[in-house]
Amino acid sequence: MRRIRIAIIGAAALCAAAVLPAFASADCGLPTSNGGDNNDFLSGGSTQVFTGHFDPALNGKFIQIPFDVGSGIKGMKIRYCFTATDPAENSSGATKPTLDLGVYGAKPAGADVWNQAQRRGWSGSAVRTIGIGENGYTDEATYLAGKKNYVPGYTTRAFKPGPIAAGEWAVELGGGWINPGGQGVDWTVEVTTSTAPEWADATDDVPADSPYQPYTANPNPGWYTGDMHVHGEMEPGNATMKQTMDLGFKPLSQGGNGLDFMTLVDHNNDNSQGILGRSEYSFPGKLVIPGIEETTYNGHWNATGSSYFADFRFSDVYRWDGNGTSDISDDTVSLVRPALEPASQMQPVLDGGGFTQVNHPETLKTAPAACRGCAWTYTDEQTNWGKVNALEIQNGAAGVPMANPTQMNPFTTDSIKTYERLLAAGYHIAAVGSSDDHQAGGSTGAFDGQVGRGATVVHATQLSTRAIIDAVKAGHTYVKPFGADAPDVEMVAGEPGKADLAALPGDSVTGPSMNIQIHVTKAGASATRAGTYTLKLLQDGIEVDSTPVTGDDFSHTFNVTESGRYSFELDRAQGSATMIEAYSTPVWFTYKEPVVVIPPSNAFAFKGFKANRKKGTATLKVKVASPGKVVLTGPGLNKATAKVAKKNQTVTLKLRPKAKLKKKLKKKGSAKVKVKVTNTPTGGKALAKSKTVKLLGKKAKKKKRRH
Repeated sequence: MRRIRIAIIGAAALCAAAVLPAFASADCGLPTSNGGDNNDFLSGGSTQVFTGHFDPALNGKFIQIPFDVGSGIKGMKIRYCFTATDPAENSSGATKPTLDLGVYGAKPAGADVWNQAQRRGWSGSAVRTIGIGENGYTDEATYLAGKKNYVPGYTTRAFKPGPIAAGEWAVELGGGWINPGGQGVDWTVEVTTSTAPEWADATDDVPADSPYQPYTANPNPGWYTGDMHVHGEMEPGNATMKQTMDLGFKPLSQGGNGLDFMTLVDHNNDNSQGILGRSEYSFPGKLVIPGIEETTYNGHWNATGSSYFADFRFSDVYRWDGNGTSDISDDTVSLVRPALEPASQMQPVLDGGGFTQVNHPETLKTAPAACRGCAWTYTDEQTNWGKVNALEIQNGAAGVPMANPTQMNPFTTDSIKTYERLLAAGYHIAAVGSSDDHQAGGSTGAFDGQVGRGATVVHATQLSTRAIIDAVKAGHTYVKPFGADAPDVEMVAGEPGKADLAALPGDSVTGPSMNIQIHVTKAGASATRAGTYTLKLLQDGIEVDSTPVTGDDFSHTFNVTESGRYSFELDRAQGSATMIEAYSTPVWFTYKEPVVVIPPSNAFAFKGFKANRKKGTATLKVKVASPGKVVLTGPGLNKATAKVAKKNQTVTLKLRPKAKLKKKLKKKGSAKVKVKVTNTPTGGKALAKSKTVKLLGKKAKKKKRRH
């Protein structure tokens, strides 16, 4: 008989669990399949066995089980099992328990909890027997021969190979599902360490010494199509990364899915980054961006392209303090780290140069046992959506059933509603779509996707990790739920009359109106999926205009004058169903009253003319309506200029004759001149007027002749 004794004050739910009736422990039986019964290369170390019971209050929590590792250890084998205390709970998916597995290396002295700095890997519930050693991974052929097999002497995919430091390690069990209305779960963990040299001298393996190096696959700006969420074999049981890349990057014409890039995000581990630099993962002109799918028990999210490894354990972390034997009479767990808010881990991902993406937010939200932790159930306040760059509005199969769909995937339509709700709340989040492919197209479930179906189209300055990340953060995206072979849709927007419409999805425009130009190709006779295509304009997520797409090269312009967010939806009619072939991040438009500019008056009037006979000059007074400049010119005169500083100012222009006119004045005593006065107000048009004036001069005296 055993039960949990909670060593924490103030956790009401857990304290309540402490007084539940105790149940007889069930023997779950350590695994013997998939190599679990293979005891090769397990000499020189020790075997430690731990058994216990977790009450339902630990559903969704993480429990760390310490174990000792001595000096000289080269590798270890870990087996575990679990079963519902009430055997009847094992027969139903709604009640059947799941305990996930992670392993942490030697804990620093004085630390209370093992953190991600000590991580050696996380396999979830994919495998029940794992190995960790100095050697790397088995080769591809060995892996494909038994994807979930434990192979003595090799590190199991999902875990990090390398030196085995002596100290206190931990197995971490995550309460993926412990039926809240049930009797709890019983478990056993066995750790066997070894000094056998076979854990350190393998030659036919895949070492984790070829790390990913960011690169530029295409230096040109443009629209690039990618899958924002695919998986590889670092979750044992999945297709290999090579299989996934081959299918995703192969051209459509050759049976592939025609992607330009993909983000590789395995659950709670980044081990793929240690081998992505190998030649078999090089696809010229194509881009792989590594990241991590952070699998919390209240939702999944991607940390893509960041130098920071986020802690996926958003819920409480406990330490199990058993005595390391199989016959203990009482188990104790104690809280060693309280729950985390999502933003506490998302912000460091952003600081590390990456972007954050919430995945499949509505998938099986009302049936959590069917997809444990898949739906996003954190409140808006807990999430802090300002830290989220992208939201999966589509994940997996776009239509159901997958092979011959008769309707849109309901999780897609629900996710679009969530997306529009967040946009309405003021968050600028990019819409993205993904396959969430685990089997390189080999899955057959109703909602399973194939790499490249769905897809996200991103406008980036080039095809590189940095450029794609920046483009997603800017919201320059639209989604093709059915994949890269869907029609291409390009939207640009801006003020009418401007030289170029340069705003893309995700951008903002302010003005008296906005033109939206949308160009659709391959939605006519050459469309991959036949049907009637309709282009819809959405304002704040609601259709406000639409037009049928009438050919393979179709363009249409919408004009809007109301503030709001404007996006497009491209639909295809299939029988009575409407299939969404494309859905975009919006352009934000803010209406601004047009500014009517009244040009300054260029009026002026001649006010007075006065000739100076003694000097042969003159002055002309001009009254000017607006500030600016007045210029006087005329034949035989020097140019005269006067600045006007205020409205209705009278300025004086001086008429100064040049040498030839001076001579004429001296000879004749006067001369008529037609002057031109030009008034140019600041910011306005010039106005010119002419006036004939008479200059006076001293007439030369005639010399008397002598007889």
